[in-house]
This record gives sequence, structure tokens and C-alpha cells, in this order.
Amino acid sequence: MLIPTASGFCILIVFKLRKKMSVLYEITLTGTFLFGISGTLAAMRRNLDLFGICFIACVSALGGSTIRDVLTGHYPLVWVQDSSFVMAVLAGVVVALCLRKTLSAWKKIVFVVDTIGIGIFAIISINKCLLLGLSPGVSVLFGIVSTIGGSLLRDIVCNEIPIIFRKELSATAVAIGGLVYILLLKTAFPHYLTTVVAISVIVVARLASRKYNLSLPVIAVNE
Repeated sequence: MLIPTASGFCILIVFKLRKKMSVLYEITLTGTFLFGISGTLAAMRRNLDLFGICFIACVSALGGSTIRDVLTGHYPLVWVQDSSFVMAVLAGVVVALCLRKTLSAWKKIVFVVDTIGIGIFAIISINKCLLLGLSPGVSVLFGIVSTIGGSLLRDIVCNEIPIIFRKELSATAVAIGGLVYILLLKTAFPHYLTTVVAISVIVVARLASRKYNLSLPVIAVNE
């Protein structure tokens, strides 16, 4: 009960910063908050100080959307224009620090939280790119970039080979969910249901890859 209560409290604080918010805005803030938690936990595993933790959390949560906005020419950057996103990350940092012992013991729950964040960011990014007039294929590509960009930058900053290049199927899961989203948009399905279904597909695909230890084949050259 402690985690949902603390998480809900922090999200509520961030949401109250605006009187009127769309559902997509709320979902995006929630995803940012979840990535703030996972980024903080990743930073703590690397024995960083408080500044390092906050920096890595921001890179993890905001790095992907920053890459997307820069490549699509969307300025100002979403987190520069709206400080609520930075506050959502910091709220995630606070929750992760306060509950670090509990969260460290609940690795599976942390993975689920991170996976939900990936699903949310992917579909939100795809939808944003479609509204900018980009093709479905390119929109899905940017959805992938938005979700893996943060973890990619995080691992590079921490001087590690990005985990997505070794044993993660996050990009594949996003591609599958993005395809489902694009296909459902061509039907009479309500948009909110389309969004929920697509996010669910990404979450289930990533969780299944972890449970059954699925990964893309490794291609190596023996010298």
C-alpha cells in the first residue's frame, strides 16, 4: 500500500499544477514519473551522489522525447516549455529515494513500472508524430527512439554498453504495439481504447520477453 499511496500523492501534486489537462497530458506525466523512478533506481545501482541521481533520472525520463523533438524540429522542447515534466521526474526521484529499500527488493515490480512507462511514451510519441504529419512508419520509428533514447543516453553517460543492444526487446515490443496502434486507428475503435490496447500490447510483449527469456539472436565474429 505504501508505494501506490506515495506514487499517487506525488502524481497528484504534479497534476494540480494545471487546472485543465487532457487525458494524453496526464498519461504523459504519469509515464515521465514512472521513468523518473526507474532512472533513479538505475543511478543508485551505480553508486552516484544526489546530483548524479537527479541528472541520470532526467536523462532517462526526458532524453528520448528530447531526441524526438530535435529530430522532428519541434521547439521549444516539451520539458523546456512545461516545467511540470521536470517536476514529475523529481517526484519520481523522491519516491524512489524514500522507498529505495522496498523497491530494490521488488525488482519485478520495478520492471513492470518501467515497462508501463515505455508503453505510455511509445504510443504518445507515435500519436504526436502522426499529428505532425509524419508517415505511420516514421512515426513508429520515432516511437521507438522516444522510448529507448533515454535508457540509451543513460547507459552511455554511465560508460556502459546500452542494455538494449544486448538483451532487451523493448524496441521490438514498441514496434509491435505501434503497428497495432496504427492499424486500430484505421478502424472505428474509440481513440482512448486504441491507446489502451496498444499500450497493453507493448507491456505484455516486454513482460513475456523477460519471463520466457526471449531476445534477438546475437551475431558475433570469431577472430
